[in-house]
Amino acid sequence: MAAATISLCGSRCLGLSLRPESRLAPQAAAAAQPYARVPSPSPSHRRLVLVAATESSGEKADEKVPSWARPGSDEAPPWARGEGGASAQGAGGAVEVPFYAYLLASAVTAIAAIGSIFEYTNGRPVFGVVGTDSPLYAPILGFFAVTGIPTSGYLWYKAVQTANKDAEEQDRRDGFL
Repeated sequence: MAAATISLCGSRCLGLSLRPESRLAPQAAAAAQPYARVPSPSPSHRRLVLVAATESSGEKADEKVPSWARPGSDEAPPWARGEGGASAQGAGGAVEVPFYAYLLASAVTAIAAIGSIFEYTNGRPVFGVVGTDSPLYAPILGFFAVTGIPTSGYLWYKAVQTANKDAEEQDRRDGFL
């Protein structure tokens, strides 16, 4: 664990010397030359000194720093390296769906499900594909309403899961995991 000490001093004690003659020399010079003006030390002209000291074991402080960011390292940062050809398509032939496709499908499905509920309660079909007098009107709208909301929730869950996986992969490439 690193320990740090900070000292802040704004008093005149830092401006004192062991020889008071050196402090009085500018005032004596001002007395000899009556037209020369020497600024007098006022409380607003105090010096502010900040001293900081840090002590650490070295080992624990370095474990959070990636190897490419350490001083003297010849390793290139992850964004400067090549991808290495390790993509999801080459691993097993499966194409990985990006998170925004899941999110878009979730939004469209939720809109269709809620729209089906509104259309059924209203009793007037918006697009007129299936009329209210058709025996398939209620089952079709019921199917969209009953299956659409859970499907939308599942697609949203998959979008979040895929986005988290992509973020962890990027952190691993950057050297943070």
